[in-house]
Amino acid sequence: MKKTQKFHSTSSPESLSIRLPSYVYLYFFCQSINLMTAVISVAVAAVVGNKISSNPLYATVPYGVQFLFIFLGTYPASLLMKKYGRKVGFTTGAVFLLFAGLTGYFSIVESSFSLLVISHGFIGLFTACANFYRYAVTDGLPESLQPKALSLVVAGGIIAGILGPTMSSQLQDISGFPQFSLCYASLMVLAFINLAIIYFLPDANVTSFETEEDHKNNILKNRDIVFASICIAACGYGLMNLLMIQSSLKMDHMHIKFEDVAFAIQWHVVAMFFPSFFTGILISRLGHIAVIVSGFVLFIISFSINIYDISYNNIALSLILLGVGWNFTYVGGSSMLTSSLANSSEKQRWQGVGDTAIAIFATIGAMSPSFLLNDIGWKGSNIISIVMCIVSLFGIMLLKIKHGHELK
Repeated sequence: MKKTQKFHSTSSPESLSIRLPSYVYLYFFCQSINLMTAVISVAVAAVVGNKISSNPLYATVPYGVQFLFIFLGTYPASLLMKKYGRKVGFTTGAVFLLFAGLTGYFSIVESSFSLLVISHGFIGLFTACANFYRYAVTDGLPESLQPKALSLVVAGGIIAGILGPTMSSQLQDISGFPQFSLCYASLMVLAFINLAIIYFLPDANVTSFETEEDHKNNILKNRDIVFASICIAACGYGLMNLLMIQSSLKMDHMHIKFEDVAFAIQWHVVAMFFPSFFTGILISRLGHIAVIVSGFVLFIISFSINIYDISYNNIALSLILLGVGWNFTYVGGSSMLTSSLANSSEKQRWQGVGDTAIAIFATIGAMSPSFLLNDIGWKGSNIISIVMCIVSLFGIMLLKIKHGHELK
């Protein structure tokens, strides 16, 4: 029997069904730093890469390496947390962010492209660790509170969506410093803030573990649900990345002003994270399947708008629906995975498998928009996306038929 650790609270069981522990909000701010780093990196990576690389074709290499290291680092990060605890994993990630800021700053000072690539590799490793904040916040919480807590942590993207672009804009050209160098230096500041918040997080994984035999039986019983949860979150992330980036390319081809393109993307980002303030409540009341299905339906509506009429207003509306659809599939899939692995001694490992799948789909979604736009066109890309949604809905229907009594 593994050591049992329980969640302690002075609140009554009745209040636990309503109130979240205070440390949940610490995870919210940690996730804000995670996503703020992502926003800053995407804003400056290609520009700086183009500026200091010997060949303009290499401009996007640093950002590609960042995604590669998210993929490579996710599963090892889950094993690190399983063996040594969440705080060790998150602290390791924050140290990676510190190195990212340091090497990024000197890459610009020294005009070193190799240092820039290393910097974004460190950002990828930080992200691989930090992406587990949404899972860690559910450790030891009553099952009724887990969707709400997970959803609230994902909502940290709201702060990132507001502060990230502002920091990038304000710090890109400060007198006395090379252009964009302070954008990378700001990552060191974020790392120190992150470390300070991590210090106050719970010291242990406050959860109760089952026996090895119970664990094996639980995984066998829920293996379809675990697999479906991973596929749902990964597919939703891939589709969102594909159409978000392709929308930017399409608007650029339509000669729409950059300010208007940025405005549409900004509202898309708000739509991605703002629903998290109530997605957890919807999951608690309606169940995971209802919220996930709603997400894929919103995807289909978004893609159908793109097919029906190509205009700036329609693309902007489509991006908003795309953002909300991503939130429902990402939070819904992640929450269903957490629920299906409740009290499992292997949950960190399976969470690592899930986030590795998400990283793969997100990378495909980030690298294929230009190719698909040139090869099969705007409408073709949206038609393929609709087909993927229909296949996903069919799979969810089969899951519901087979495991309806086990799904919540």
